[in-house]
Amino acid sequence: MTEEYVDEVTCGEVMRSPVVTASEDETVDVVARKMRDEGVGSVIIVDENMILLGVVTKTDIVYKVVAEGKNPSSVLVRSIMVRDPYYVYKDTPLREAAELMGIYGIGHLPVLDRETNKVVGVISKTDIIRLAPDYIMAAYAYLKKES
Repeated sequence: MTEEYVDEVTCGEVMRSPVVTASEDETVDVVARKMRDEGVGSVIIVDENMILLGVVTKTDIVYKVVAEGKNPSSVLVRSIMVRDPYYVYKDTPLREAAELMGIYGIGHLPVLDRETNKVVGVISKTDIIRLAPDYIMAAYAYLKKES
């Protein structure tokens, strides 16, 4: 895979859709079951119009609920979600998403439609790694060139 090809791949081509979502009023135990049942590490928190409100990850549940001894069935997602999370658009080059994840230590990025601002998918580090080892090498070379 050449570096030129890597620059052409967009988040929309790699994202997982439909995305697993939840309301901010759902309890943590419900969201944890969604993660388990769907085999995902994050749930995107949206309003009734699919507008992004936040993200909840397995790590959030472990650190903010389980490790604190809280009852997952009495904790609302709104109290543990990451508000105003980083996100990308469907037409964002995948390279930019990978850099954003690397710089900020993000494992999951919601993908939005640029025209409607609605959540249409999600991309994870695993999705990027699955592409090909050459992509990782090209991204690494690019980052090294920039520093």
